Amino acid sequence: NFKLIRSFIGAMAGAFDIGEDKTRVAVVQYSTDTRTEFNLNQYFRRADLLRAIKHLPYKGGNTMTGEAIDYIVKNIFTEAAGGRKSFPKVAMIITDGKSQDPVHEHARRLRNMGAEIFVLGIKGADEDELKEMASTPHSKHIYNVLDFDLIKEVQQQLITEVCTGVEDQLNSLASGEEGTTPQRGISATVTSCNVQADVVLLVDGSYSIGLANFAKVRAFLEVLVNSFDIGPSKVQISLVQYSRDPHTEFALNKHHDSSAVVKAVRTFPYRGGSTNTGKAMTYVRDKIFVTSRGARNNVPRVMVLITDGKSSDSFKVPAENLRRSDVEIFAVGVKDAVRSELEAIANHPADNHVFEVEDFDAFERISKELTQSICLRIEQELKTAWSLWELQGLVVEPVFSKWKPT
Repeated sequence: NFKLIRSFIGAMAGAFDIGEDKTRVAVVQYSTDTRTEFNLNQYFRRADLLRAIKHLPYKGGNTMTGEAIDYIVKNIFTEAAGGRKSFPKVAMIITDGKSQDPVHEHARRLRNMGAEIFVLGIKGADEDELKEMASTPHSKHIYNVLDFDLIKEVQQQLITEVCTGVEDQLNSLASGEEGTTPQRGISATVTSCNVQADVVLLVDGSYSIGLANFAKVRAFLEVLVNSFDIGPSKVQISLVQYSRDPHTEFALNKHHDSSAVVKAVRTFPYRGGSTNTGKAMTYVRDKIFVTSRGARNNVPRVMVLITDGKSSDSFKVPAENLRRSDVEIFAVGVKDAVRSELEAIANHPADNHVFEVEDFDAFERISKELTQSICLRIEQELKTAWSLWELQGLVVEPVFSKWKPT
């Protein structure tokens, strides 16, 4: 039976153009535990790859599928193992029985990091469990045969669907990174914001977002960016992506016009990880709103948080510290974001600082209202600042007049 599996893996791998800058293939075998037979960066020639597949050893043991999927997330689609950013990711799971551990959460994480999951079930595979693991639609991602010698009957169709899936991922990646217009019809016609301010976009890039939704986040960010008049003496924008750790995609003084900022927004990579919102806000205060990275004195400071879930760390004190540093915080919650958490992070009143959407396709509904709220608050802050300067002038002038030399 294992020889028939080897044959199928060889046929699947052989359908692609193998190379360092082309398709890379890794094989992981699991039972009671999981091991890497070879990584994505081990074989760049078709002949060498097929030879390695032909000589795969049979492992034996129990069926810990959930643990194996978790292993793939942590060890295979990584840069060290040959994984590449902005390349399609496909996972083919082959199993002949019901898993002895849970699979749902591990499979969800694998899909959310951008992997398209196909499942080949043989003999005793559990249909409901296959659905928990596979990508949708299930009709194109799940294949179930009654015996090992029947794998050949679905082999060609499965290979065809995998190839189609790769092409679809390439199209999705291209439209998310190199497209000329925002995705999903998000309107780019919002009121222009001709003010002076330093604006930081803090974006949740955790596993729960997923690659497809992250393209929609990019499109939404593009709409926000296009609402500002960008320049060194106008609005400066910084983009920070966070998950377990925060990462500066670009600082306030990196890009000096709208076209440069839009290009950077369209192409920044999806990183994945947990959701440490508190750590990210501390990072923004200590590492972004600083003069060495372009932050200006006596200019309104704004941070826009976009997140889809509950923070994994403490966030109240970091948010309070940001607000005390005169940073106006707006919070956008998507899907599973917690309203009370968003309100604790953002400035008051919540009515014009907290925005919620039911899913990533609903960004258009709030884009105009959000940009108008940001612009209005910046304008109000600028007016307040000018009023204070005028008041100080009225107080100071008589003092200097009194002691003016004759």
